[in-house]
Amino acid sequence: MKTKGVWFILFLSIVSLFIFQSMWLNNTYHIKIKDVQKEINNLLSRSIDKEVKLRIEQNIPDVKMGLATSIPAEASLTEYIEFNDDEVAEAGIHQHILNYDGFPFKLASLDNIFINELKNANIILNYLLYFKDSTGIIIEQTGNLPQSKSENAFYSESRLIVDGKRVQAIVDITPSIVFQQMIGILIVSFIMFVIIMFCVFYQTKIIFDEYKLTQLRRDFSHALTHDMKTPLSTIDSILANFRSGILNNRPEMQEKHGKIAMDQTKNLLSLVNKILTIAQIEEGKYTLNRTLTDMQMMITELEERFSVWKKKQISIQTSVEIDENKEIYIDDGLIKNAISNLIENAIKYSGDSVTINIRCFISDDNLYIIVKDNGFGIAEKNMKIIFEKFERTSSVRKKGIVGFGVGLNYVKLAAEIHGGIVKIFSKEGDYSEFSIVLPLVEHNHTGNN
Repeated sequence: MKTKGVWFILFLSIVSLFIFQSMWLNNTYHIKIKDVQKEINNLLSRSIDKEVKLRIEQNIPDVKMGLATSIPAEASLTEYIEFNDDEVAEAGIHQHILNYDGFPFKLASLDNIFINELKNANIILNYLLYFKDSTGIIIEQTGNLPQSKSENAFYSESRLIVDGKRVQAIVDITPSIVFQQMIGILIVSFIMFVIIMFCVFYQTKIIFDEYKLTQLRRDFSHALTHDMKTPLSTIDSILANFRSGILNNRPEMQEKHGKIAMDQTKNLLSLVNKILTIAQIEEGKYTLNRTLTDMQMMITELEERFSVWKKKQISIQTSVEIDENKEIYIDDGLIKNAISNLIENAIKYSGDSVTINIRCFISDDNLYIIVKDNGFGIAEKNMKIIFEKFERTSSVRKKGIVGFGVGLNYVKLAAEIHGGIVKIFSKEGDYSEFSIVLPLVEHNHTGNN
């Protein structure tokens, strides 16, 4: 599967999950609003019941079976109170008894009880309590809800008190109140969302790892075919010529073919050693061998080696500005190979005419080795990954340039094992500049590290 397809599926999955989660939370939000509204109705009814009970306990403590002590037990209640059966059924007989005995309903008392009920239910909001007559005109009101917000607030069911008079609560159910009631659901929803997102990204990572592994296997096979098969075939052919005796009486050809075979063998050995060295450094098994190193001699040898490269027109310019009194102790084999890798890359990832500048100097107790070329350059998005082992960017593959993708990883590890770093500056289509920065060490710090 192409990476673009994977990214599209990932994007589609995230968007779908987000939409589903949003719809679910939106439905839950509206359901919770209805639950809060229902709770407000229940709290108002409970508050009215508690207000009635409070009046009874304060004013008629001897009420039994719903009858006041001032009413003869043998008398029928209808002789003392005229009431409507429907009203009694809705409001309860106690409201009529208390009102008849001179202990009428008090909105202020209900207000105190309603506030406590809201607090006990963990519902803190602005509200109004209306006490209306039978025609709907407000007799009295309490609460802290601004009148300007009452039009868009929730109006509870009105509760009958007595003689057609009713109480109604007007509450401002804000989103924060609803979310407060949804806190448990929100936490669980968030945890589920995180878990699902983790699974999606983890699965995507596995897909990309599989894709990268497949690409790595393909690149490795291609590089193996190109970088190893050709030298081995050359060596095999030369050995066959020696064995057949064709070169017995031709000493010049023997020397030429022998040199070619040795060079090809060294190239193969260098590649194998490079991979083994990387493995040893990564496993912490590499022994750093610092020796006194002549940087001028090292750079000159590398210049001579690569200047005779026949496949391209190569110009190498060098500058070594190091005080003769300065002693440099490094693992010269490791650093020489690292510089060699940078030069090889400069040649490989450039056009037919290659210009390479190599500078070496000391600044702030650090040894700087800078290799700059006029090659293809590196895209900014690839600068963070080019030092990874076996990493070869898509732009490299498109150009058909073969390789194992271990050269820059080797450079990075060689610098780090010395306690240094590698810096890169590049402009795509213009140049690349790699800087190996190594801290200088005193003579008594040399040896194995």
